[in-house]
Amino acid sequence: MGITPEANIAYLEQVLARARLGAAATATAMARYIEDRVVTDTLQQTTHAPGAYHRARPGAPPATASGSLAKGMYHTPASGELRASAYVGNEARHARMLEFGGCVLRPKGGKTMKWKDTGRETHWHHARLPANQDEFPAHPFIGPTTDEAIDDGELRRVAIDAFREYDP
Repeated sequence: MGITPEANIAYLEQVLARARLGAAATATAMARYIEDRVVTDTLQQTTHAPGAYHRARPGAPPATASGSLAKGMYHTPASGELRASAYVGNEARHARMLEFGGCVLRPKGGKTMKWKDTGRETHWHHARLPANQDEFPAHPFIGPTTDEAIDDGELRRVAIDAFREYDP
């Protein structure tokens, strides 16, 4: 029994519709995976008490203290059809400064920023941090996690698993 051109076209349209759904599901799954890996792995590599001074190596992921970076992680559901995009980001106020470095902090109100480290009797006062932009190196956490997930094959595995349901 042969297939008619109309039946062949209907089948191909069905395959295309499933592929469109699969692309969005795959992109969303990949973004969700990166978000989860940043929270459960990258941001858990080094910890310190909130308020305690900690100096991370330049280029090393930031240390976790209050958990605000982990709480600020998000991903967007995918948009698009055969070529879908989903995004991973962080809404914590200091996330961009840590991811890209070179940022200078200034007080919002008043002449200085003020805080107290644990174990100190007095407060720190600074009109600008750091004094020199070159003094604040990047401590990326999203970019390196994505690179590692690509290099170790986990992102590919997540993509294949997510698309499997839509594979004709």
